[in-house]
Amino acid sequence: MVTQQVEIERKYDVAGQRTPKLKLHKLEHFTVGEPVEHEMSATYYDTAELALAHAKVAVRRRTGGSDDGWHVKYQAGQVRGELHYEPLKTSAQRIPAALRKVLTGLTLGEELTPVATINTHRTVYPVLGEDGQYAELCLDAVSARDERGRVTREWSECEVELTRDDLTQKQARTVFEAVESVLYAAGAAPSSSVAKIARALGQDGGDSVRVVAPEHAAQAGAPDDAALPDHASSGTDDATSSDGGVSDTDAAKASAESERGSATKSEMTGDAETDKGSGKKPGKKAKAEKSGKKSKKKSEKKSGKSSDKDSQAPAAAEPEPETKSEPTGADVLAAMLARLTGELQRWDFAVRIDAPDSVHQLRVRSRALRAVLQAARGFVTEDVVADLEQRLKGVARVLGDARDQEVARQRLDVLLEAQPSGVVTEQAKQELRAAADQLGVVAGRTVRRELDGAAYLQLVRDLRALAAGQDITEDAAQLSAKDFAKTVLGAALNRVLVSANAKVPDADVATDVSDMAAEVGRRITLPGLDAMQTAAAFDVVHETRKAAKSARYVSEALGHAHAKAGKKRVRAAAVAKDYQDDLGVITDAAVMEEWLARASRSFQRTGKDRYAVGLLHGMELSDLRDGMLEAPEILADLVEDLRGELPSLGSKG
Repeated sequence: MVTQQVEIERKYDVAGQRTPKLKLHKLEHFTVGEPVEHEMSATYYDTAELALAHAKVAVRRRTGGSDDGWHVKYQAGQVRGELHYEPLKTSAQRIPAALRKVLTGLTLGEELTPVATINTHRTVYPVLGEDGQYAELCLDAVSARDERGRVTREWSECEVELTRDDLTQKQARTVFEAVESVLYAAGAAPSSSVAKIARALGQDGGDSVRVVAPEHAAQAGAPDDAALPDHASSGTDDATSSDGGVSDTDAAKASAESERGSATKSEMTGDAETDKGSGKKPGKKAKAEKSGKKSKKKSEKKSGKSSDKDSQAPAAAEPEPETKSEPTGADVLAAMLARLTGELQRWDFAVRIDAPDSVHQLRVRSRALRAVLQAARGFVTEDVVADLEQRLKGVARVLGDARDQEVARQRLDVLLEAQPSGVVTEQAKQELRAAADQLGVVAGRTVRRELDGAAYLQLVRDLRALAAGQDITEDAAQLSAKDFAKTVLGAALNRVLVSANAKVPDADVATDVSDMAAEVGRRITLPGLDAMQTAAAFDVVHETRKAAKSARYVSEALGHAHAKAGKKRVRAAAVAKDYQDDLGVITDAAVMEEWLARASRSFQRTGKDRYAVGLLHGMELSDLRDGMLEAPEILADLVEDLRGELPSLGSKG
């Protein structure tokens, strides 16, 4: 059995080895119940390259406490949550198949093995209001063993988690503020950690984390460094773009440096930790002595002199200063692909757990990858880029069908709410919404089947290989980051210009059009155009909108890779983005019109009232026709504005 819950919590660090002395009787507006203590142990699993950690996902097998079993903690977009799986009756330590399946897009079939064991002594205080429990305050004393680095770390932390899902934002804020005032008074501070597993692996924590075994772990160096692969990251983004602007390579370096820095700092402050343990703080004299020693060491280092103790040692040769090479176009392309592929995998996971907006975000990443490959033609081996583009197009098609259902469902609500009272019956509204929901369920199943397929998983592996530099041509390595950025964004913008300038063919000229365009040609007629010409005119709108989106994706990907394409090209990409909404009104009307036409046929077969469908269908046909009549002017304005920002567009790019 699997259950899912969305967490609403805040975490806090407690410096030193002490357990905070909380004055819980001073909690404003609330009281605390009797504490309950738990001894918990959790083994965390990940792939050899820490693929789950990179994706802000943690898998653990917990024993003890109130939630014994398998847990998947995750962050999908702005939502943090947790999946719970009951242990298998036949083998409690074996990972359930359902859990492995939901992680397939992240692990790509790689084995999950223990990476850390975390033992926690937890004290739980229920936070009570007049009408029951609102939250719980957990005090954790943690001891964590890095199974690969063979290092044990300890720290203390607090967590406040809401236990009711019916609280208003104001009520939730009142709970947090009340508990925080007590925690801050006891010396706690907001946590800088993503999760316990990150601290267990030495990837964050700073002064809050103590290395307790083996002694001088930082000086040993090799075990900890070996435990982290070259591209390991702390699991934070940035996301957030929406995911941050740090490449996988940069994140890797930061992670390894964080590991070394954290351990070293713990050892250097060993005396201070002893003082903390005794409840005393170092005096001014002690601080001054330490400061003096540091200054002396710095002075000696600068002057080349050594202390008396080391005066007999031969002088060491000065190390050659490291020179940091400037990134090339190949580096930029690899960073763009690595970031987008990582985001694709994270949204793959979100789709599998049915997170909000996940299909849309996954489709955006698949299209962004294709946009980058299209713009970077000539910088990737030709047969490889053509193959990847084609496969990404197939994935986008499946995701597009599901996304169209989402757009139709959202637009349906807008249309129904806009109708005057009594025009559309409540039963008709319910039937339309039920039909939309059902089609959405079917589309979702199709997407998940696609993601489970061997072809899709191989596609992700191949994208990762390309992001690692495989099949990126020498031409990319010969360009500077700036020249590469200008070239690829220029190519993307040229595509917008070519699409917007496309002409409708003469009557009776055989023309290939998309399925959606053919439907538009059958539904509406435009002055002076036959059905095929109308379809071709719609394809011009659709292709221009897709090209504008592609330019936006390429511009954003370059930005996250810290590659500057020049102000003019960036402004031109912003201009193209501004026209997306105008063109999107037309394409969305086409999506909705087609959906309503199918709903009408379905209602006819099932004997349902088709009045509401017909009414809405007529409105969408009218909006679609009006939009297509305005399209030539919109496209002309787009071309004019693009050339205004970048006069060379269409010539040198």
